[in-house]
Amino acid sequence: MDGNKLELTGKPTPDVPTSYKAIPEADMEEEAVTRPKSLVKSKPATPEVDGADEKMLPKEEEVKVSPNEKQNGDAKLDIGELKTAFVGLTKEELMKYANDPFWVRLRWFLFITFWILWGLMLLGAILIILAAPKCNPPPPRTWWEKGPIAEVDQDSDNSDSIVQKLKDLSVTGVIVSWPDDAYIDFDETHDFIKSLKKYKDEDINVIMEVEAGYSHVWFNKSEYKDPEFSNYYIWQPPKDMSNGEGPHPPNNWVSMNNNSSWKFSDKRNEYYYAPTGQPHLNFRNPNVTDRFSDIINKFLRYGVGGIRLRGASNLLVDEKFTDEVNVQNPGDCVLNDYCFYIHSHTENLNDLGPLLKKWRDVVKNKTDNGPFMISEDLNANIEAYKLNSSYIVDLPLQSHFVFKPNINVANMLHIVNTTFTANNFTWPLWKANSSSEWDIVTYLLPGTPLIAPSSLANKDLLKIRDSPSIMRGSFNMYSINEDTVFAFSRVMAGNPGILVAFNPSENRTVVNFPAYVQEIPHDGEVTVLLFTKSYNETDISVNVKYDAKSIPISSKSAIVLSYVPKTE
Repeated sequence: MDGNKLELTGKPTPDVPTSYKAIPEADMEEEAVTRPKSLVKSKPATPEVDGADEKMLPKEEEVKVSPNEKQNGDAKLDIGELKTAFVGLTKEELMKYANDPFWVRLRWFLFITFWILWGLMLLGAILIILAAPKCNPPPPRTWWEKGPIAEVDQDSDNSDSIVQKLKDLSVTGVIVSWPDDAYIDFDETHDFIKSLKKYKDEDINVIMEVEAGYSHVWFNKSEYKDPEFSNYYIWQPPKDMSNGEGPHPPNNWVSMNNNSSWKFSDKRNEYYYAPTGQPHLNFRNPNVTDRFSDIINKFLRYGVGGIRLRGASNLLVDEKFTDEVNVQNPGDCVLNDYCFYIHSHTENLNDLGPLLKKWRDVVKNKTDNGPFMISEDLNANIEAYKLNSSYIVDLPLQSHFVFKPNINVANMLHIVNTTFTANNFTWPLWKANSSSEWDIVTYLLPGTPLIAPSSLANKDLLKIRDSPSIMRGSFNMYSINEDTVFAFSRVMAGNPGILVAFNPSENRTVVNFPAYVQEIPHDGEVTVLLFTKSYNETDISVNVKYDAKSIPISSKSAIVLSYVPKTE
């Protein structure tokens, strides 16, 4: 059957679905009149078929032959309800609503709401940025951390040439010792106080070293049992006076000169504690503690920038005055000599921390974070100098290198590892050995170098020390070529790495640094920054790059190199 015509011949056509229906013209006219204009679509004229206009129904509204009716030549058709699709409003119809008050208000409401929400989101983002924890840069190093610091002998302090020498060494601070009893009455007219002016005029900070442990100022009153001062010193009755041999010291405490630490007072008929030969103050008496706080305040008022205590380890003694225990292996020590005992009841007592903390607070509150130091090495019971697991002294002294002139790489590794790992010192005070090799080591290790005014100035070394990698960089140390070379690296992100190598042995060696220092690329180069006079390699020059895998190091010499660290 022709796909464009509908056969109504009376013959059944069961196998072909009927898709068209002739619509009477009257019905078409009625529909055209009643249909809304918005639903009328223009269509091209369709050709006439058998003299009648035809209209194609929607695909889903096909004409179906009822299967339940007998077909007798007439076709009975079921015609579905005509469905029409909504095609939207025309432009003219939409424009009718453009100025409608309801739609105008709605548009303004949505517009304003959008910008309010956008502004709130922007404000919220700004508040989040402002309130978020910030990764602040580390604070700059203090003047006593930058260093170097010089220790000035009182006998040579009157020479004006000392100050000029300190300026040449770029010293940031100087340690001077108070020559008198710290508890005497003095003011700004004291000759020593006036002598400090020459340092302040050159912007050199002064650290005053003071002996806090003993004084004669109140001893006579204490000896005569004046109620106010009776307990200013450490008094104990004799151990035994019944055997006719005279009074005996209350215990076996001995001083470093191998004599008893006790002295007898005929006036009070008691022993007083005097391990240095001078009457020792009783710092378990709060009044005595306050007295020394006043002394610190006085020094700070006269322009002192920090305090260093001498004899801090002996400030407190055992309250029960228990006898000292002898060492297990005394060796050459004679019975009752100082070295025969452990001194756990007279030195570095655990309750020393709160006492020092009180004086430290005075220094910190009265200065711009000035140092509070002690003059002795911290090598015994370092826990006594902690409070809440934190050290309460600044710049703990490390003088081990000075007292070991024939030190080897293994010794150096042990000393440095003990300092930073076992003792957990972050910024110690390294006492230099007055040689160019040791200056390089002590200037560039984490910490502050302690030098003598007689040291030689090295501006190139000072320039390297001021670099970010030295002031703030990480630290790693290495034993190279079978303990022939001691080396360490200092690296701060975004800056060149600094590598220091010291050969204390008698033999020249050549080092493949990338094999030991992981931060140096395998095919990397190093730049020579500085070397000592004992470095006898004629092919090596300063400010020249060399292959990092073959750097020669002469015997008893040190070299400083820079390199570009590997990127992560």
